[in-house]
Amino acid sequence: MAWYEWPLILSSVFSQLAIGAFLVLAGVIFSGKLCFGQSDRLHRTMPALWLMLFSALFLREVTLILAAVGYKPSTEALMVIGFFALALVYWFAEKSLVGSDKFRKLLLAAAFVAGVAYLVHGLLLRNADWLVASHFIATTLCGGTLLAHASLVRAEHKVEEANKYLPLLGCFIGIVCLITGVPQLGDLAARYESAGELGPFVSQVVSLGLMIAAIGVWWMPALTKSKPALNVMTFALVLMFASSYFAAVGY
Repeated sequence: MAWYEWPLILSSVFSQLAIGAFLVLAGVIFSGKLCFGQSDRLHRTMPALWLMLFSALFLREVTLILAAVGYKPSTEALMVIGFFALALVYWFAEKSLVGSDKFRKLLLAAAFVAGVAYLVHGLLLRNADWLVASHFIATTLCGGTLLAHASLVRAEHKVEEANKYLPLLGCFIGIVCLITGVPQLGDLAARYESAGELGPFVSQVVSLGLMIAAIGVWWMPALTKSKPALNVMTFALVLMFASSYFAAVGY
């Protein structure tokens, strides 16, 4: 994508981050380690995810409708809409305590499956270009895990395992994306030499650098043996968001 396609870029980043974060948060909820108060505070942070998904759909659909005659939503867009609907149904049921706990867990499971389906479809859609696929994984899983951890910190959770293992998970995913993404930079360098296209190469280098910086900031509390602070997590999120944006510019 080009710089002027920023609505579509923001749409992709918002939807990938939000769905990835929900998948991680669903796993934490399924673990049963959140008490009622922590769970309630966590669900109070979820409107941020809904706002991201709504913004993603609005930016994408309005931009494409204005740009094309006879536009039809893509499969990926429909999957985002389906996930959004299921996640909202679960959230409203949980906030209002509708039905039994088992029923609400089934709603959560349905939204989780829809999120996994989006992830699998996204990978299959991008598997022809490993650089694009690696950035999709980085945004959805690494960035999503970071956003989920920030939501837990905002909710003042007491699950120490989350503070320990979520940064580890994000670091592992980031390393995998780095290993798969760096070799692809050679192709972009070749494009610059043959066609003079420097922008994509610079964008991808900046993206990878920002991702490394985001993971580094994310790890600071673990390295200093302190509890994660919301301002640190927010800074890491800003870096990760910028990384995802630059990655999309280079496609």
